[in-house]
Amino acid sequence: MKKEFIRLSGVLCLIALVSALLLAGVNKITAPKIAEAEEKAAQVAMKAVLPSASRFSRVTDEVHMGISNGVGVGYCVNVKTNGYGGEISVMVGLDMENNVQGIEILSHNETAGLGAKANDEEFKSQFAGKKAPLSVVKKGANDNEIQAITGATITSRAVADAVTKACSLADEAKGGAK
Repeated sequence: MKKEFIRLSGVLCLIALVSALLLAGVNKITAPKIAEAEEKAAQVAMKAVLPSASRFSRVTDEVHMGISNGVGVGYCVNVKTNGYGGEISVMVGLDMENNVQGIEILSHNETAGLGAKANDEEFKSQFAGKKAPLSVVKKGANDNEIQAITGATITSRAVADAVTKACSLADEAKGGAK
């Protein structure tokens, strides 16, 4: 019985080792392709949120300066925040005065039909022209207020907080922009 236990334990360890090696191999092969796809998605999002820029120059890991005709026209900031369903990644386009030009939701795990509506143009368009700090209201949004998605106030606040954080990161980056 003891020998059988040792033999089965050895087989199980061998299976675990082979599985780990296979997973490591697959990760090594796919990681560069995943990173390349994420970079392409980020470039598309930056162009969408700051259309006046013809190219983008990295300032920090999260912040890129939008450039047109050799002149800075704004910043694109990739911010991660926590929503109702988990992490939300938001690309925020800002002009040089930190007015929001646009936002794109890069990824989220929000509830379909509720929080997922953060990706709808009707919600995203509310941010255009606004300045931080932003607040979320249930009805009748004014100046720097965003009207919450019905049934998804947590998600709405998370996106508004991401935009406010993006403005702060852009301000910090302005000192180090090239």
